[in-house]
Amino acid sequence: MIYLRCYYKYYYITLLSIFLVLCLNVYLVFFFSKDESPIGAPAVIKYNATYFASQNILNSLSKLDKEYDVPVPTIQSNVLRELDILLSNLKLKINGDIDLFAATVKVMNQNGLMPLYGTPYLGSTINLLKTSKIIKTYNAFKGTQLKLILMFENKQEVLFKPKWYLESEVIEGSVYAGKDRYNGEIIAFYISLILGFPRVPIVVKRILDSTELHETANIGLKKTMYVNSTTKETCVYGKCYYCKPEDPVCTKSERLEGAAIFHLPSNIKLKQHLHPWRRTYIENKRARWEDDNDYCDSIKSNYNSERILDFIDVSIFDFIIGNGDRHRYEVVEQFNNTILLIDNGKSFGNPYKDHIDILAPLYQCCIIRLKTWERLKSIKGGTFTNILQSMLDVHETLSLLTLPHYRALERRLKIIYATVVMCQTKSDRSILK
Repeated sequence: MIYLRCYYKYYYITLLSIFLVLCLNVYLVFFFSKDESPIGAPAVIKYNATYFASQNILNSLSKLDKEYDVPVPTIQSNVLRELDILLSNLKLKINGDIDLFAATVKVMNQNGLMPLYGTPYLGSTINLLKTSKIIKTYNAFKGTQLKLILMFENKQEVLFKPKWYLESEVIEGSVYAGKDRYNGEIIAFYISLILGFPRVPIVVKRILDSTELHETANIGLKKTMYVNSTTKETCVYGKCYYCKPEDPVCTKSERLEGAAIFHLPSNIKLKQHLHPWRRTYIENKRARWEDDNDYCDSIKSNYNSERILDFIDVSIFDFIIGNGDRHRYEVVEQFNNTILLIDNGKSFGNPYKDHIDILAPLYQCCIIRLKTWERLKSIKGGTFTNILQSMLDVHETLSLLTLPHYRALERRLKIIYATVVMCQTKSDRSILK
């Protein structure tokens, strides 16, 4: 009797197991077959809102009036005459006993870090940033990437971002892929002046030699430096979130190139805010604005119209330079919370790709400042890159950007024109503010 009971027990267990296996098979067949398309049917691709917006903008671009290819004569444009004065100020050399760095700080106000036409000592200040003697070099601890602080004899400090890539290197991947591009910081400064957004601190190309590095480095920096036993070059890995000994930047022929960025004085108080059009930085996870083209309407209760117009100005600047990494923005409290355009290193990564979603504030809100629009139209027809090259030719070199990047600048400018024209076409009232 005991054996018979055990037999029935195992019999029921076996039947239950078979039943569960059959149920699992039925579920799997249903699961894998429910989304199958019929043979020969195209796969269904789910596009987000930014995709459709980009397609509409490209369609507008294909129909863009040829007038946007025609340069504006300088005599007909106040903007171009203003830019001529700016170019003259870049060339001007000031002789005499003047504290150029103090003078640079003095002109900063709620309209920007300098007047639209520059200052008579702008060129001399740039030259001073490139040539001043360095007495101390140390780690800049904030941030995710290697940065150094250079201190001059007069105690003025500059932020130094080293060169990681050749100017010709194309950065593949997401819009924020790769390390900071030193040339992007420099070019962004000049472009901000051309666009009428003088809110980027002065940036110059600066070259440090290995002897200078070793002689001026403080104890903390020296602990993150070594000489490569094979190349005999000086290598630095610094201190930051991602800094590590196996990923240093090294001198080439005992020279380290980089961008030297004018350090704002401590009395200028910056306040940082999250950008409403920031990305998630999580793979396959989109931000709300990427799925909702009515996103602008939903945030109007949080920002006044002037601030939204600020975001649109910033998006135009960022799209032109290819910077999709504006997850935060800084304002100067004593200058009526004016937005500064700081940290532009993720620009000029890929000249063959236009990340139109950077323009989301523009094409979702469909408004633009009249003065911004007039300035953009003043630099059409190749004028934009001609002015940029003229500026770079004074203190830098045209080779800071490759030809594909110059072409990308003109192409992106036309995409902005097409976006504004698209907004004008679909709006029943003026979009110019």
